[in-house]
Amino acid sequence: MNVVTRGIKNAVRSPIKTGAIVLMFAISIALILSMLVARGSVLRKVDEVKANAGTSITITPAGIVGDQGGGEALTTAQITIIKNTANVSSVTSTLTDRLGTTDTNLTSSLALGSFGARQQRFEAPNSSASESTGAAHPAPTSRINVTGTSDPNSIATNGGVLTISSGATIDGNSSDNIALVGATLATKNNLAVNSTFTAYGKTITVKGIYTTGNAFQDSGIIMPIATVQTLTAQPGAVNNVSAKVNSSDNVASTVATLKTTLAGKADITSQAEQAATSVSSLESIATLTLTGVIAAAGAGALIILLAMILVVRERRREIGVIKAIGGSNKKVIGQFIVEGLTMTVIGAVIGFALGIAVSGPMTTSLVSNSQNSASTTSPTRGGGPGAGGFEGGFARAQSQLTTNLTQVSATLTPQILMSAIGITLLIALLGSAIPAWLTARIRPAEVLRTE
Repeated sequence: MNVVTRGIKNAVRSPIKTGAIVLMFAISIALILSMLVARGSVLRKVDEVKANAGTSITITPAGIVGDQGGGEALTTAQITIIKNTANVSSVTSTLTDRLGTTDTNLTSSLALGSFGARQQRFEAPNSSASESTGAAHPAPTSRINVTGTSDPNSIATNGGVLTISSGATIDGNSSDNIALVGATLATKNNLAVNSTFTAYGKTITVKGIYTTGNAFQDSGIIMPIATVQTLTAQPGAVNNVSAKVNSSDNVASTVATLKTTLAGKADITSQAEQAATSVSSLESIATLTLTGVIAAAGAGALIILLAMILVVRERRREIGVIKAIGGSNKKVIGQFIVEGLTMTVIGAVIGFALGIAVSGPMTTSLVSNSQNSASTTSPTRGGGPGAGGFEGGFARAQSQLTTNLTQVSATLTPQILMSAIGITLLIALLGSAIPAWLTARIRPAEVLRTE
């Protein structure tokens, strides 16, 4: 019987003891594999978060938020500066306005209510006289919001994208008198695709009807920004810019550069802190999983080591006899290494199967435990009716960052599998090395004399 065959048979000749050793080792391997899977998945998500979340910079004219406030709109020259700033990958420009009763033949689909009436009380005719005399204000009317944008797809709600329910979207770079109309506004005014309405004294063609599920947003109009600039006699004017940076690592430096180049002419905000919180939470999970891999590998090596030491101690007489009848140290050591490898392989097979089964739930558990702390650290900020689309950029960014942690999915890649196999083989070698050395030190005469 050769060394390999004898080593394999010895590994299974005591099923209960071998089973206990294999089970403990399998648990260690399962932990190693699941931790490696969780770490790999989280690190991939970190890269994704850095490239997508928290990379938006909102730039508004100093003193202006949405269509409220004072100050001067951003100019074409300033937009060019923003586009040419290092690390800025894309720029979406927006200009918002409100249609007055004499600007359009459309009827607003929104009822003012007490809040809306309060906000527009100063826009009522003869309001100054009414204020001084105490006379009742004439009833104000609801206005229709117009959003001119270079990218209609950026007009989002809660991090999502509006849905074109009929017709087609429009080109934000067009200068044609075309528009997307909110579903409730279209219903109120019996508008359909290819219908027309008047705004600012011009005829506007409806290219599509959109829905967002939000009553305020669905009562508005979206046009190409150049069209709104022309119709409102504001050539080149922009009251909101959403700039995308290529990585969250570059947001701080980009903000600093823009503050310098725009020289106080704009208010600049970013979601860098939110992104940092999200990334920090994910990186803490990656560190935890690495610690878990090291601990599980150490436990696995210790299990094999102690098991093989116990085997050597139990078989001192057997080893002494083998050496006494001419067995070489090489063969004896080889036999015990094969025995250790056999138990390692059996445990690894069971452990891999168990690890694959638990890696998904374990990753989800690790991620969900850190979700709340990462998603509630920054307050939501809005930007007025048209800031960065219909909602402020911060509201959409926070919604996106909240979902970053919940979207980490466990994936077993070939690289992770090879790493797990490599760690397992290393454990087998380390766990068998000392027992093998102990067998070489056994002297047949001493063993036989003490028996």
